[in-house]
Amino acid sequence: MRFFFLAALGLLVAYPTHAEPDTLDRQANSVEIWKRRLSLQLASKKTFPSNAPAEGGTARVVFVLDRTGNLVSSALVESTGSSELDAAALAMVEAAAPFPEPPADIEEDNLRFTVPVIFHAKREMPWRNPLPAEAAADEAKVNAKLHSICRGC
Repeated sequence: MRFFFLAALGLLVAYPTHAEPDTLDRQANSVEIWKRRLSLQLASKKTFPSNAPAEGGTARVVFVLDRTGNLVSSALVESTGSSELDAAALAMVEAAAPFPEPPADIEEDNLRFTVPVIFHAKREMPWRNPLPAEAAADEAKVNAKLHSICRGC
């Protein structure tokens, strides 16, 4: 019986009641988690258009969400200088909708965000550069040989 009492006392010491975060901390934490989810959802829809200038740029997009996370409106606030990149920034926001519903701690009916959309300069990878003419001819011969042996494998 003594062991059980000591074990129970150990639990009381290990988990004091005052260790829980206060309500304000929990509210701030849920809002921060929600904002991170918004950011990740936006980032997952970002694409660099193939016909855009290679130097990249930064656009600023403003968008408004309703209480359920639906996109109400979006607009370009600052241009990258490239219509292709600007269109991609707006398309990113539209593709990410609908967004996660805001936590109950946020009381506003319409939530307005202004976000930078950074398009890093495109870099050509060495393996994507076109082959010199003689190497391309050699590669074509090898491919022809492989296709004649494999018959479409």
